[in-house]
Amino acid sequence: MKLNLFIIALLFLALSSCDGQNPVKQSKASMEKDMQTSITKKMRTQEIRLKKGELFLAVVGYQMAGKEDLLKEYFGIVFPPAQKQGFTPLGQLPIDEVSSGDFNPNEFVGLFKWPGMPSVQAFLKDVSPERLNKLRVKIWSELKQHMVVVPKDLQMTFKENKVYEVKMLWADKMLDIQSINKQGGAIVLNQPIAGYEDLGKHKAPNHLLIIEWDNKESAKQFNQMNPLKLKKEESFYTHFAFPQKK
Repeated sequence: MKLNLFIIALLFLALSSCDGQNPVKQSKASMEKDMQTSITKKMRTQEIRLKKGELFLAVVGYQMAGKEDLLKEYFGIVFPPAQKQGFTPLGQLPIDEVSSGDFNPNEFVGLFKWPGMPSVQAFLKDVSPERLNKLRVKIWSELKQHMVVVPKDLQMTFKENKVYEVKMLWADKMLDIQSINKQGGAIVLNQPIAGYEDLGKHKAPNHLLIIEWDNKESAKQFNQMNPLKLKKEESFYTHFAFPQKK
């Protein structure tokens, strides 16, 4: 990326100096804006669109070692009837670092959706909750599923080279959204958790928050200075998993 910025700067200087005896000088701020525009055009993005009434899921777990065959078996049992009812994978947020809490997953935050509760109920007629639990405890030491009922049509946009912080909050009060914005964060998702399931039967969190940061340092500065003392939270620094470039 530094090399690209350097080349862009050289090209601009060459173009501005070839205009005879009166070269047009561009301000530093203007140059930085042009460079940022060029970078933004090259940055990959992924849009996730959700409709009112759909169920959005954020799933995170700790998979035990040596369970690959059981995982394939689980997917073979669960995915066909789930997809028949409209269950849709939306993307993955690999976990780069735990930012707070005691839970240290070794996978990613998986993003999924259901068309609505009738779809879930139809799926559970094919694969009962008891059977699901028996399958899961053989693969994961913990698997946490956070469900949001989408209140209105919304869109989440994930960008390449951005840091995303996923927060599950146990609190009566919410984080100060304005202070997040002042620190340079942008809210991607901010919704109450309507349904929760895990293997350890813990207390459900109240809120799911996804924040976009330019870098991890900005996120850490916010978390260090945040004046609101939450009762509990689990949060992770992540990035969106785009396909590898060929």
